[in-house]
Amino acid sequence: MNSPKQAGYSGFSKKSAILAALCLVLVSGGVALFFCFSQLENRRLELLERYEQNVSSWLDDAVRAIDIWNTDMQKLRLRVSASETYRLFSSDLFGLDKAVAGSINNADHGISFSGSAAVLSEEVPAIRRILLEFMNYNGLLDARLVNREGQTILSALSTPSPLSAAQARAAVQAMETGKTAFLPVRACPNGLALDVFEPVSDLENPEKRVAVFMSTTPVLAKVSQFTARPKQNDLSVSYIMQRNGDAWELLHVPAPVALAADSARQFTESGGSLPFALRRSVSQDSMVYSMSVFIPGLDWSIIHETPVAAVDRLLFRAELPVYVGGVLGWLSFILLCGLLWWMGLGRQQRAVTAELQRLNQLVSRQKELLDSVNTSLDIGLFMADVKGQIHICNPAFASIIGRQVQDVEEQMLFSCFPVDTASELLDRIRQVAINNRDQGCEVYLEHDGEKRLYRVTLFPFLDSSESRMRESMRGAVVSMKDITEFRRRSDRMRQQQRSLIEAFTRAEESVDPYLAGHSHRMARLGELVAKSMGLSEDGRNTVVMGAMLSQVGKLFIPRELLTKKGRLTPEELEEVRKVPEHACNLLENIDFDLPIARALHEMYENMDGSGYPRHLAGEDILPEARVLSVLNAFCAMVSSRSYREGMSWEKAIAALEGSPSFDQNVVAHLKKVLETPEGLYAAHSGN
Repeated sequence: MNSPKQAGYSGFSKKSAILAALCLVLVSGGVALFFCFSQLENRRLELLERYEQNVSSWLDDAVRAIDIWNTDMQKLRLRVSASETYRLFSSDLFGLDKAVAGSINNADHGISFSGSAAVLSEEVPAIRRILLEFMNYNGLLDARLVNREGQTILSALSTPSPLSAAQARAAVQAMETGKTAFLPVRACPNGLALDVFEPVSDLENPEKRVAVFMSTTPVLAKVSQFTARPKQNDLSVSYIMQRNGDAWELLHVPAPVALAADSARQFTESGGSLPFALRRSVSQDSMVYSMSVFIPGLDWSIIHETPVAAVDRLLFRAELPVYVGGVLGWLSFILLCGLLWWMGLGRQQRAVTAELQRLNQLVSRQKELLDSVNTSLDIGLFMADVKGQIHICNPAFASIIGRQVQDVEEQMLFSCFPVDTASELLDRIRQVAINNRDQGCEVYLEHDGEKRLYRVTLFPFLDSSESRMRESMRGAVVSMKDITEFRRRSDRMRQQQRSLIEAFTRAEESVDPYLAGHSHRMARLGELVAKSMGLSEDGRNTVVMGAMLSQVGKLFIPRELLTKKGRLTPEELEEVRKVPEHACNLLENIDFDLPIARALHEMYENMDGSGYPRHLAGEDILPEARVLSVLNAFCAMVSSRSYREGMSWEKAIAALEGSPSFDQNVVAHLKKVLETPEGLYAAHSGN
């Protein structure tokens, strides 16, 4: 019995052990949390920096596209402003009276002029036609020459609209500065339009400006093109803003919309170039990560926005491994401490520990074995989501497309396959993810300079319930197997089969001259009837090949019996009825991969059981054999013999209809086929 002192000591030791364990758990948990927080901030900064680089790259491409368009439009305007015709016309008009210059555009409206103005007025209709053709051909909304007084001296339109005060000021500015002037984009019946003023210099003195060429360009389609959905994220959007005096406007249909005060102030203070940061959207009341670039000359600023939720999802995906690593590290530490504690309890605990170690080694060896199998597997495997991104692949797949594994993972399908192949695979991946069913197809790829055929099988890697919970991870596991040699061997085998069948057919026709064309006619009609009946591909092939070999059993029947004109004796009839047995014995050991031998063996069976050789009836007869039975009888009826003329196909069908010997469903489909041009041609092509 323990003394009170010993009992108190034991209780104290147990409490101390529990307290020490709790302290250990708390301390290790605190260390794990500290590690997670330090790593999370680094991950967040790295992802935002990488995302900022992607956005900056997209903005650079957009600005480059706008600069190219602006340069092309400038070249277009120079075709007028630098043209000798328009420069000479503007120079001659420059020194005339203001009243004359302001009305010269109406010269073809019955207004009379005198002196040099009269000469210029005669040129107006011809020059106007050229300017109108230029405007229409290049899709401009307006094209005109304006003088220093803000007057229209020549317009592509015979009755141009008056210049607004802003347009007149811009024309005067372009003449005074000699530089191209842009007005803010404005609303018009055609959507959005941009007025541009290009100075026109004197023909003899290039330093002297004598007019301004004003062009009005529709920009709605271009704005839509420049702000097409960015590829960084499905939820990302972009807009174009313009500076209109001291205000900023969003280019929007039907008319530009003034920005909110806060957004306008930010653009004004930054000069239109906002750094990448979290701020309020310019178009809606929500927070976004945005960045903008200012475009001089046009006074435009293009901005890229991504909703906070979209970026937060990316951040969570980047931070999740840190959380998992911290939790696993903490649990591993606790398990390690527990393992050490168990190791000190005695032999039994050490035995348990040894067993755990043995199991761990077994799992490690199995993992190494699986890795080895995956490395040596010749079937290409990869996993891709519904956006076309490859997340993981094996070395065999990387070898198929001529890359390394690390160069394939996290890449898009379109960077690994030709466009047509990538489009087909992406479409099938999405179908597999939506329908949660396997799919297969065949694709051709260039491999080591040779065109190879691959069998592609796609499996969903998440079921429908998981797909709804994790939309971003929907996709398919794709396997690719090279079947080039298999297909070549299959094609060679089919060619050999065709050659063998043709040889048998020629041999059949040499035995009985009345069989000439019989097998080919059966085959052509059989293909149409099998298709009409909806037979499978194997069923159709069995009918066609069986028709070509339908008379092969007659090779073993004495020729005099086949060509005998009188009635056969019972003994001779019994010999002739061995045709299906001879055909089956000849063909049963030939690998057609189809039930051709059975079909020929049962071709002479009747639906009522009166046929031969086994007296089968109804559904016991192979469906393809029933088709061949009807076709054989029909082709024999419509073919001429030495002792009779062939029937018309109508009489032959009438004889077959209602006969208990033949499958009436096949007879009905044969009649349906014979009512088509293809069927009639097949029925008479053997004559």
